[in-house]
Amino acid sequence: MGMVLILVVLIAAGVAGYAYLRRRGAGTATRVPWELEPREEDAVDIASRRYAAGEITREEFERIRRDLGQDRGA
Repeated sequence: MGMVLILVVLIAAGVAGYAYLRRRGAGTATRVPWELEPREEDAVDIASRRYAAGEITREEFERIRRDLGQDRGA
């Protein structure tokens, strides 16, 4: 009986710990548990995300890349 109780307590602690870690990391798509600090987006990353979301046009995206010196020819 004592071993079963210990096993139940260990499983419950594992499930609670897993749920806590999942909730704590919710909403951080670029963050993984082993990184101490999330990676910062640079301007081209932000422009790429906005272009993919349809917030800016292709011409605006290409202009931003050219302005930042990261166009295809650079």
